[in-house]
Amino acid sequence: MASYKNAAHENEAVHTEFTQQLEDIPFLKAHREWVEEHDWGFGDRAFHYLWLLIVKYLSSPHLASSPALEIGVYKGQVLSLWALCADKLKVPLEIFAISPFSGNGPRSRILHHFRKKMQPRYRELAALGNIYSQGDYLAACRIIFERFELDFGKVHSIRGKSSDPDVYRQIQDLRFGLIYIDGDHSFEGVKSDILHYCPLIKTGGLLVMDDSSCDIPGIGFFKGYPAVSEAARIIPSLGFKNVLNVGHNRVYLRIE
Repeated sequence: MASYKNAAHENEAVHTEFTQQLEDIPFLKAHREWVEEHDWGFGDRAFHYLWLLIVKYLSSPHLASSPALEIGVYKGQVLSLWALCADKLKVPLEIFAISPFSGNGPRSRILHHFRKKMQPRYRELAALGNIYSQGDYLAACRIIFERFELDFGKVHSIRGKSSDPDVYRQIQDLRFGLIYIDGDHSFEGVKSDILHYCPLIKTGGLLVMDDSSCDIPGIGFFKGYPAVSEAARIIPSLGFKNVLNVGHNRVYLRIE
């Protein structure tokens, strides 16, 4: 992070290097290949190596025993990867997750395509990446945890939307070493998550923003959504510094 520069050639090189690093770490490669084979998540292969480095960073003395929080869970790819990396690196890591843990889309592809064509609001939500297939995502999380001999029962899963005051009250007194925001992709939703949850990150802790790289230079990788990237512009004013970008994942360090 100390030597990183937000330049096109560096962003492209980091994305390529992190993708290649995955191939040399058997447990990371096995996890990602299972996810891809079973359609268990999204994102770039490079992110697996990024999360390994982040979990290692959470073992730093100033963050010892600090919990991690994911906002917006699909089928448990990221949660299980955190747990797997923590297990392999022998890093004690308490994990929290806030999510509806269920899909909001129609049950058939035909109906999905019909609604995209006929309903402007639905089409807008789909364009933002805010439509997810129906399913029990808590059950999906348990499946991937069990596949890699991990205990999903140790994860503090909070079912609901991050914007729900009752959900927020359950974690408002905690201070995290890591928060990963990957929930509502609308500008208002992302801004709300940033304003409410960034203050819960310890000084020296990390914020990772998904789908927020439309403003960064470089080619060869998906950059996310304009609304998310626009909302992320307020993060430095909250006492954070952008210290690394890997594809559409941006990493911020809390410096004050």
